[in-house]
Amino acid sequence: MGGSPAVSVVIATYNRAHLIADTLESILAQTFKDHEVIVVDDGSTDETRKVVEAYGDRVRYFHQTNRGPSAARNLGAFHARAPWIAFQDSDDVAAANHLEVLYAHALRYPECGMVFGNGAYLNRTAPGRNTIIAKTKSRALAAAGIGLTDLFAKSIVRLQAALISKRCYEAVGGHDESLRICMDLDLAFRLYMNFPLVYVDEVLFLYRIHEGNIGRNEELRLEENIRVIQKLLRDFPQARELLGNRRIARRIAYRYYRLAKGRKRRNNLTDACKAMREAIAWRPYYLKYRVYDLIWSAAQR
Repeated sequence: MGGSPAVSVVIATYNRAHLIADTLESILAQTFKDHEVIVVDDGSTDETRKVVEAYGDRVRYFHQTNRGPSAARNLGAFHARAPWIAFQDSDDVAAANHLEVLYAHALRYPECGMVFGNGAYLNRTAPGRNTIIAKTKSRALAAAGIGLTDLFAKSIVRLQAALISKRCYEAVGGHDESLRICMDLDLAFRLYMNFPLVYVDEVLFLYRIHEGNIGRNEELRLEENIRVIQKLLRDFPQARELLGNRRIARRIAYRYYRLAKGRKRRNNLTDACKAMREAIAWRPYYLKYRVYDLIWSAAQR
């Protein structure tokens, strides 16, 4: 196929030699064929290079010293030749019609910054819903459109289910390389504040749950979530008006509360008390947080 591809699929990876082949096979088997595949190896020490290079010229391989997933994605986007970028995680699997569905919507809404959809769980054994976004919520998002409150209330964006305009991605500065977990939410906020977003009510990838998921680091995830919200409010003052002070306070306070509880479970009472007092600062009249603070402060004494 001559000329530049329509879509660049960028896969950032680190020590996923045992999983990345499944991801690559799912991309190479897409019903939509006008795409290139870029793998950015973020300093792996396992057999990742060997696994990827076995695919020959079907995959463009880049290696960098370990700088984190955001930096790896930025490098992949820099080398992308297509006007649309699909970021994939190297432990998940794309649905066969992933690119076909998203690209059709991108053509329909060429001014949008991002088109994204739903995901399901590849190997979930615990009870609960089988899609990442509940089915009723997914239908509502497709019908009503995406609002900032939707992004804020729950982190609904998974870049494994998204197609992003390279022009818009570059305009907002790409991924924040200081973030290792909440970079999807941060990017979604910045894209939303600058460009239209489109949601598709379809399952477009399968999320693999395993011990290596970086998102399982609860402490870092909560700290970054707070940082991303504060960054949104700092860089886009209009976001406060769209969200309302009460909603903002409740979410940040709850994140500090979760941070405090996690630290207490890990027997770090001093830092647990600090996080609980931050929660109180955001919701000073919420009795639950004050009770915890009194009990823990007494235990410290």
